[in-house]
Amino acid sequence: MKRVLGWIFNRWVLLAVLVLAVALLIWIVGPLVAVGEARPLDTARSRWITIGVLVLVVALCIAWSRWRARRGNTAVVNQLLQQPAADATERESADMLAVRERFRQALQLLQRSRFGAEGSAGFGAKLRSRFGGRYLYELPWYLIIGAPGSGKTTALRHSGLNFPLADQMGDHAIRGVGGTRHCDWWFTDRAVLIDTAGRFTTQDSDPTNDKATWSGFLQMLRRSRPRQPINGALVTVSVTDLLSRSPAERAQHAATVRARLQELQKDLDIRFPIYLLVTKADLLSGFMDYFATVDKDQRAAPWGFTFARSSASPLAGFGAEFDALEQRLQDGLIDRLQAERDPQRRARIYGFPAQFASLRALLAEYAEGVFAPSPYEAQPQLRGIYFVSGTQEGTPIDRVLGSVARSYQIEHAVLAPNQASGRSYFLNRLLGEVVFAEAGLGGTHRGWERRRNALALAGYAAVAVVGVGLLTAWTVSYFNNRKYLQETSARAEQVRELLQATPNRASADLLPILPALQATRALAAVEDDVPLSMRMGLFQGRKIDSAARAAYQRMLGDAVLPRLVLRIEEQLRQGAATPVTLYEALKAYVMLHDPQHFDAQALKQHIEGDWETTRRELTPDQRAALGAHLDALLSQGGIASPLPEDASLLTAVRTQLATQPLPQRIYNRLRAQGLGTEYPDFTVARAGGHNAPLLFTRANGAPLTQGVPGFFTRDAYLRGFQPRVGQVTDELAAEEPWVLGVAAAPKDAQALVRANAPLVDDVRRLYLNDYAAAWEAFLNSVKLLPMATVPQSVERSRMLSAPDSPLGPFLRAASRETTLAQPGNAIENAERRAADLVQQTRERVAGMFSGKPGQPNPADPNAPRIESIVDDRFVGLRSMVTAPPGGGKAPLDETVGLIAEANIMLTAADSALKGGSAPPPSPVPTRLKAAAAMSPEPLRTMLDDLGSSSARVSQGAMRQNLGMEVRSQVGEFCNQAVAGRYPLDRNSSRDATQADFAMLFAPGGKIDQLFQQKLAPYVDTTTRPWKFRAVEGTPLGADSGTLPQFQRAQAIKETFFPGSNTPSLRLDFKPIEMDTSIQQFILDVDGQIVRYSHGPQIPTSVQWPGPRGSSQVRVQLSPASTSGSSGMVNDGPWALFRLFDRVKIEKTAAPERFKATFEIEGRKAVFEVTASSVRNPFRLPELNEFRCPGGL
Repeated sequence: MKRVLGWIFNRWVLLAVLVLAVALLIWIVGPLVAVGEARPLDTARSRWITIGVLVLVVALCIAWSRWRARRGNTAVVNQLLQQPAADATERESADMLAVRERFRQALQLLQRSRFGAEGSAGFGAKLRSRFGGRYLYELPWYLIIGAPGSGKTTALRHSGLNFPLADQMGDHAIRGVGGTRHCDWWFTDRAVLIDTAGRFTTQDSDPTNDKATWSGFLQMLRRSRPRQPINGALVTVSVTDLLSRSPAERAQHAATVRARLQELQKDLDIRFPIYLLVTKADLLSGFMDYFATVDKDQRAAPWGFTFARSSASPLAGFGAEFDALEQRLQDGLIDRLQAERDPQRRARIYGFPAQFASLRALLAEYAEGVFAPSPYEAQPQLRGIYFVSGTQEGTPIDRVLGSVARSYQIEHAVLAPNQASGRSYFLNRLLGEVVFAEAGLGGTHRGWERRRNALALAGYAAVAVVGVGLLTAWTVSYFNNRKYLQETSARAEQVRELLQATPNRASADLLPILPALQATRALAAVEDDVPLSMRMGLFQGRKIDSAARAAYQRMLGDAVLPRLVLRIEEQLRQGAATPVTLYEALKAYVMLHDPQHFDAQALKQHIEGDWETTRRELTPDQRAALGAHLDALLSQGGIASPLPEDASLLTAVRTQLATQPLPQRIYNRLRAQGLGTEYPDFTVARAGGHNAPLLFTRANGAPLTQGVPGFFTRDAYLRGFQPRVGQVTDELAAEEPWVLGVAAAPKDAQALVRANAPLVDDVRRLYLNDYAAAWEAFLNSVKLLPMATVPQSVERSRMLSAPDSPLGPFLRAASRETTLAQPGNAIENAERRAADLVQQTRERVAGMFSGKPGQPNPADPNAPRIESIVDDRFVGLRSMVTAPPGGGKAPLDETVGLIAEANIMLTAADSALKGGSAPPPSPVPTRLKAAAAMSPEPLRTMLDDLGSSSARVSQGAMRQNLGMEVRSQVGEFCNQAVAGRYPLDRNSSRDATQADFAMLFAPGGKIDQLFQQKLAPYVDTTTRPWKFRAVEGTPLGADSGTLPQFQRAQAIKETFFPGSNTPSLRLDFKPIEMDTSIQQFILDVDGQIVRYSHGPQIPTSVQWPGPRGSSQVRVQLSPASTSGSSGMVNDGPWALFRLFDRVKIEKTAAPERFKATFEIEGRKAVFEVTASSVRNPFRLPELNEFRCPGGL
């Protein structure tokens, strides 16, 4: 019966029953479980899967538990096998090596073993051992402490326990090695008993070594089983130690044991039960005789007393418990005496209770010494005191007779020694039913306990938090769903109001109904990702979604679709913007009235394209909203127009489209489909590299990142246009019979079916003409950046001629893109051949069905290809970048070399200008212009601009340098010496010195010297006025007013410096008439006298400046006037000129002659003055107009 109950209440059987019960609950109750409207366990398959998951989880938990136990067992075994470093250095004897090997074998057996119930055998025992047994780590561990010879080993050997290793290892105990070499390990199927060496307890032979070994042993226990190093301790004290030792020795022994127990509690940091075993009880006189008749079960029962667990001081009940044992002996004494016939044995039996009673004081004293409470130490947890006998050897001690003999000083007879009986007394059930049964009383490591408590507290807190969180979540979800339902009700009312306010009239405009559409869609839009705050099984959105969604679908069909049809009719009536748009509108209109040809994607593309081109006022949000509604409408599948078809409109549009050439319609379709958008645009920035923006610009102001559309690139032609042109032709062949109607364009439809080569070539020709035009416009727009300064010209010419110049890659890439018929690389040739093969096959198949043979390509391989439309227009560019067949450089390389020469020239010009000298002449600009004339675009314009710019920049810099010299060598002195002075400023009272005047205007003077040395090569003096010459074919620039000053200075030099470096004039004065009131006229020019007294009219010569150097000119009339004034006087180097400023001068027929009228106080004298030059120095315009030059 016990075995049956053991099977029934086995934990594995209970676990299987629990799993089976849960599985049945899932199978039976599962279909009734619902989460909202979902029933996750409604189907048998879902229930089987759930049960399978349950079994799998249980199996995984069992596997994890077994793995964890095996890992702990392995850790313990490895820890026990580990040898301390100090021991490893010692040489081991052969016996020790043998002991080590034996201990290793034992632990290897233990590592694989699981321990079951005691005394079990057979298949059931094996099964329980496999699934119900425990590993070594899981068994309770007990430590046995006692003095040497106290009977520890004897008690264990005769305890009657089951030792599983005894059969394999030949002994009950296994001697330890390493840190446990001083212990014997008793591995039973119920517990692990560690029999420590007696000297561990006493530590009297070698205190230092014994103490260190004991501490190491405790550390090993703590490492091996960190959670619970031991479950309890057995303290042994023999009857001999109690009876034969002196009180001092007993006290010392008790203190030693107490110290070991305190060390255990402190080092292992646990509390554990302690069992005090009084061994060798058979040495009490009369023990063997008193218990000689007890049977096996009585011998196995424990004989002693167990203290109450709740007792604060267990020793307080020691007396009562001991008295109870003694009373039991007294109670059985009469029966025992009556049964015994031997007088001597009867005497010993009679004295045995007294012998036992004699132990009371000794044992109490010993127990007090070991277990008495102390405020300074942890209280040992004494569970009980038990008397045992493992084997009956030695001579009994008669403490009573010995005491009497000592009292009366008589001789004490020695008792006969015990005869070994092979029996054990009071051991078997003591360990199994008392000690091992209380294995759970052993505490756990306090640190581990604190961690476990913390984890438990955290777990409870987590459960509380989860509970509160769930309750809060449900509450929040409830209120959110109630709010959601209220808001939904309000939105439904708003939708109703919007629908009522929506104008119900025929209109193609969707904007008026957009608010109602948005509101209806929002009402029907239940998000898939519902917020967690509305879930928890309470979300009500999907329950109200069906009606709203149906209303939205009806609105799409009743309000949106008619407006789309009306808009398409508007496009057809207005003629649309382009033929392509008109054709697509017609196609959409036919599809809406002919469900057989309905294409949702094509209809969507047309409608969205119409919004893009005609409804630009739509905001991005409005456009996105309309697109979403359109998608929802088209997602319903094939839709049909709710409005009747307008046959007359349909016929008119078809007739209009039929007038457009078929190739143009095919080409328009290709472009409308966005062909080529997958290919990148050809741009200067992409082709020229990162340096291109530093050199190039676009004449039309477009950025370098814009260029030729990807539609007109080589890849687009070979990989996009070529394969697609035939496909689009087939598409039109399939579409146009129902879009245009067969009767509308039967010829075109037949041509489409044949797909003959001329038609495809016509489409290609349209494309290639646009291709060439796009490239011509692009290349013509690429220019060099303007070069305003010499450093800019130097740097850009350097970059153009550098090895990494963007010019070469750009032109070569452009040449490649404009070479469509020439042989390309292997991949492109294969693509071209494949396209030709497809086209030829298409033509042959079409010929088979049409009854006309296809038109194959000409057999002549040298026949011009249609791509020559592009290739021929850019042959110059191709020749420029292509090396000659015989080898050598491409013309572009030579052009780059010429640009390098331009860079050298500009560098030299920059250096010369910085040094203040004129740049050296160079033919490079002329050569650049010549090369430009023979180069294709855009190189032609680039070279021409570079030549012009280099010459212009160089000459501009040279002109700037000359201007600086004019300002420094002439302008500054001129401003100081003559500016604002007479004779340049007629109104000035300050005179310019003749020396400064000569230094400035004389031959070889500052102006003449600068002009001859610096300006003469660049000034054309043969023209009036002077102007700059063209240097290297480029004018030096427009005059800024400086050249007229040099021209005037030339006139001043010729007038004032005739053949000398000093200013001089010779004048002849001839009297013409004089008033009668004047008797004599005298003109004194620095001592040179011109006198006239109404006599002969004889000329008189005067030289300026005069010979005396007095710088005075005087006019004297005689007699004086009535006012007393009779003449004029002027002083200074320019006195003569100031005099002529005061007289009236009249021109004559001869330019060198003029009349001078001297008038003083109304009296006149007229003279004819003849100068030495045709230039009148006194009325010289150049002298009056001259200004000091400030630059060039």
